[in-house]
Amino acid sequence: MADPTFAYPFFPVQFTKDGSVFQQSDVDNLLAGLGAAPQPSDLFLLSHGWNNNMDDAKSLYSGLVTQLAAQVPNFPSLKPRSFAICGVLWPSKKFEDADLIPSGAASINDAVTDAHLLARITDLSDLLQAKGWPVAESNAAIQAKLDELAAAQDDWEDDPDSRKRVVGLMRGLVPRDSADSEDASNLFLSLSPDALLRNLSRALNPPPISPGTSAASVDPFAASAGGGIGGAASFRDVLGGLKGAFLHLVNYTTYYVMKSRAGDIGVKGVAPLIQTIRASRPSVRIHLIGHSFGCRLVTAAVNALPAGDAVRPNTMTLLQGAFSHNGFASKFDGKSDGAFRQVVAQKKVRGPILITHTRNDKAVGVAYPIASRIAGQAAAALGDENDIYGGLGSNGAQTADTTGPLLDVGGAYPFASGQTSSKPYNLRADRFITGHSDIVHPEVAFAQAVGMTTSDAA
Repeated sequence: MADPTFAYPFFPVQFTKDGSVFQQSDVDNLLAGLGAAPQPSDLFLLSHGWNNNMDDAKSLYSGLVTQLAAQVPNFPSLKPRSFAICGVLWPSKKFEDADLIPSGAASINDAVTDAHLLARITDLSDLLQAKGWPVAESNAAIQAKLDELAAAQDDWEDDPDSRKRVVGLMRGLVPRDSADSEDASNLFLSLSPDALLRNLSRALNPPPISPGTSAASVDPFAASAGGGIGGAASFRDVLGGLKGAFLHLVNYTTYYVMKSRAGDIGVKGVAPLIQTIRASRPSVRIHLIGHSFGCRLVTAAVNALPAGDAVRPNTMTLLQGAFSHNGFASKFDGKSDGAFRQVVAQKKVRGPILITHTRNDKAVGVAYPIASRIAGQAAAALGDENDIYGGLGSNGAQTADTTGPLLDVGGAYPFASGQTSSKPYNLRADRFITGHSDIVHPEVAFAQAVGMTTSDAA
């Protein structure tokens, strides 16, 4: 029976935290839907970022596709097509700004309290064990480590041995094979505990505010106005100090867990799903849309696909992506390619790669300044385009073919014609996207629709 909350037939596919399909019947239902007459010509494959549960994710998907369905009739080449939706569901966790900001204040001078630290450790526990999702897995060993972390905060400021033990516990919670230089995760795992904590304890100042610029729009420490469905990992920063270092350590561990999990599900789960779809329906157009860490998930999936035209998706849209702005770059630090450079170099997407970004996105804008601190930088850039540690959803791709604004509905985009295969296009969304999860807008859907009409994508 069709879900009346969706503009097109909706097929959820749920994954476990290690990337396995939770129930094969999800995939079977999707393939049956794609093969049933009248066969859909296009499939939207969507991946959420931070959500508490499947209902939140489905609400996000419904909102995005409702906006897309309103744009389709305005494009002669899209109007005759028929559409279906595959909603990827994976265990994640939503974090609210209010949970981290004392009394709702936005000042970086707010103190870090024991209550804040305990709340963040509880959130990390829920995330690691997928609590709130049908795939939840209680793990006594993980819980024991988290209980020890919670108890350690009493001794953290006075006992150097306790601090070193906490660093070891944190590192023991994350897989080492996801470490790289793009976000200082290699340093997070390799620095001595003393050096790591010394760096995390240092104060960083917000970037200077230029005349005529709203402080809140460029200060990643400020509270984000954009909440909404989908949630944001609020990596709230504070001034230095040992308690602040503890908070940074928990926040960064949380970021690392989600980074690793999104990549695993993309590579082990969604990439094989795309290949299965292509084997079943070679002619169906596939449009990948990710939000937040869902951008890492879909990009990791495309990166894992074999080269060649047979399995390539038709378009990829990355809405406020939570991965490095150097992800598509070549030799971004003089020696290393970005994690997803091959997506561009091997043209693994038939049409364009559309990327929304705005400094209004505090969730993405603060994770990377923590990386700057881990690396021992006293940078004033704080995760902007001049900082090697910057986020895609904050700054866009540093190797984009074009950078311009997200336009009003009806605007003329440079990717509307010409060769667009696997070319990243940055869409600065300051006018429309007010925060990490504020992505359900007609302007976003219009840009997606234009991308679907390009000759490469069609």
